[in-house]
Amino acid sequence: MIIEARDDTITLRGEVKSNIWPAIQAAAALLLENHPTGIILDGSGLTKVTARGAQTFSDAFDFIASQNARIMVVGLTDEMIEVGQEVPGVRSQLPIAANVDEARASLALGELTPRRGKAHIAGVVPIIGNWRRAVYFADKLAVGESCEMHLVDLIKVPRTLPIGSPLPEREASGQTRLEEAQSLVRQTGLKSFAHVERVRSETALNDFAERLNGNFTVISIDRAPKGEPSMDESEALSLQEASALEVSLIKGAPSDATRPPASVVISAVGAWDHALEHACKLVTGEEAAITVIYPIAIPRTEPLDAPRPDAEAAAADCEKEALRIGKRYNVKVNARAERVRDRVLGFVKLVEAGGFDLAVIGVKRETTGDYAVAHSTAVALLDELPCETVFLRTAG
Repeated sequence: MIIEARDDTITLRGEVKSNIWPAIQAAAALLLENHPTGIILDGSGLTKVTARGAQTFSDAFDFIASQNARIMVVGLTDEMIEVGQEVPGVRSQLPIAANVDEARASLALGELTPRRGKAHIAGVVPIIGNWRRAVYFADKLAVGESCEMHLVDLIKVPRTLPIGSPLPEREASGQTRLEEAQSLVRQTGLKSFAHVERVRSETALNDFAERLNGNFTVISIDRAPKGEPSMDESEALSLQEASALEVSLIKGAPSDATRPPASVVISAVGAWDHALEHACKLVTGEEAAITVIYPIAIPRTEPLDAPRPDAEAAAADCEKEALRIGKRYNVKVNARAERVRDRVLGFVKLVEAGGFDLAVIGVKRETTGDYAVAHSTAVALLDELPCETVFLRTAG
């Protein structure tokens, strides 16, 4: 058995009849010092691999994984792969690349820890759904802030393959989208970083954002063109619920991803003041108006004009605060109370009839007060989609 270590590759020649990992480990550790994202195991020079010898690969995978790195195997014959897959611990871990170049290209996309710049705030945008709209909104939210954008391609690896398996076509198309996204961010003058994460589910975005120490994320849940990644609405809502970051979900984007909203509506429930600040940032510098509606619920057993002094006083306070926020951002804000039978369905009907092109609903982390009303309003808008909708949940 001949073992040769050079650059990022360990090349094996001869027969592997027993577990030779102890002889390889020192070389692997040395290669990882210079190639911390992963190394290649080239078996093109092997003439035979037995079941006992295949245990070498299992131990190799365990060691490389403990170093938070990946290993790629190339050059094995079909017979050798079959032998390896019969060995417990190897069967589900054997990431096979077509050749060394393919393996090296896949490894080059990885990073041990997401790289962050010097800005105080880090925005995260996954390249899924109508990601161009998400990038546009995230850029708007970052204007005037010490902020940088982190664009992440979530490569969903089928459970039938090891998580480290190379997917050359998917990786190449993802790089094309990342490059376009970075060019869009550059137009705003913000600094951006591109990342690639290999995941089983898009909800792993939370793990990435936490490792990055990100501050907010904007996610498009529109369906992407065929062949491009998307996130199901149910998955997005679960991700939003579990995330410690501020998470904004966007659905119903216009065909022109950079078209600014002209008429925005907000329900004064939940984190409505934060939703208003969010909306003001989205339309700053544009010819746009924002309407804040305070829904007053009146039971069907009473006339709609039945007096509600406490709610009317709260609506007046809401109007004052809304005008104050609008003035701070130099955005035209109108606020009014509306009497409805149901604060959720009533608001949705008002949106449908009002000719608005964007609705923004905010909820707080705390599930107290009118949280249920705010959450139900957001979900109803996402389902009915009378206009483009942003559903944001504040940071924990």
